[in-house]
Amino acid sequence: MLHGTRLLAIASIVCCAASSALASDRDICGSRQPTAEVAAACARIITAPETSNHDRALATAFRGEAERGQGDVDGALTDYNQALTVLPENVIALNGRAIIHRNRKQFDLALADLDKAIGIEPGNAELYNTRGITYRQKGDPRRAIEDLNQAIKLAPKYPLAFNNRGNAYSDLKDAAHAIADFNQAVAQDPNYASAYFNRALVWSNIKGDYDKAIADYDVAIKLNPKYEDALVNRGIAHAQQHKMQAALADFNAAIGLDPSDVIAYDNRGILFLKTGDNARAVADFDIVLKAEPKNAKMLFARGMAKRKLGDKVAGEADIAAAKAINPDVESQL
Repeated sequence: MLHGTRLLAIASIVCCAASSALASDRDICGSRQPTAEVAAACARIITAPETSNHDRALATAFRGEAERGQGDVDGALTDYNQALTVLPENVIALNGRAIIHRNRKQFDLALADLDKAIGIEPGNAELYNTRGITYRQKGDPRRAIEDLNQAIKLAPKYPLAFNNRGNAYSDLKDAAHAIADFNQAVAQDPNYASAYFNRALVWSNIKGDYDKAIADYDVAIKLNPKYEDALVNRGIAHAQQHKMQAALADFNAAIGLDPSDVIAYDNRGILFLKTGDNARAVADFDIVLKAEPKNAKMLFARGMAKRKLGDKVAGEADIAAAKAINPDVESQL
């Protein structure tokens, strides 16, 4: 679900007040919250004999929103499609379906829905935000910025749009504009953990200012102690400052949250390799390579660790396999 204030106009279900129960369901369904209660209320409206076709389609679109928010993407897509057969200009269903298409990397389908929705509601900031994210994920950050500019023009107090535009500027390595946007996002919403995280990435990856990066990661993790990506990236920043124990603590914490996090194992393995703990490095590289057997960097790093452990034959085999995949792999380390 989208962060912050919802900007799509919520259409009213106006013909379902035949009973107090249905009137209550109407209010719950129309709230568009990502809960089972909302989905159930919408379902009761959909199945009620007295519900009109128009209101049934609206309730179906709202149920799609609830389902998408709970992770039932297939159910949501079915509901959006059904709603749009009756109400082809329903922007809620068009926006929701576009997000599903985008997340499946079906960018042309997503953009077609969003173009249609914006044609219907050209003053709707959320639609420009959604399309901006779509252009960015498609690999066109400049087009993304154009849409996000429009979203912010329509809704100046829209921290999500500032965060998303900051990400697009970051893609362009434009640190100044990116940081300015993340500053706006956290000024408007001081509890916006993702904006602190994204600003930290700019400090770390573009500016090379690891102190400021760590300060922002600290805030993001304080706001969300289970922020796995922030833990991993703070660990990387600590390692860049040669604070190996702090880095190890962060990688361990990330793995504790998600024992399948190959990025955390990747970075912890590199840390072990650099600190001479080669047996533990090999163990972490084994985990990564089980999930990603063609990961050239991990093959090369495991080969180096095996050689240091005295297993020259196995080490050379890993290194040769890594170079066969990527002849420049050594530069990654």
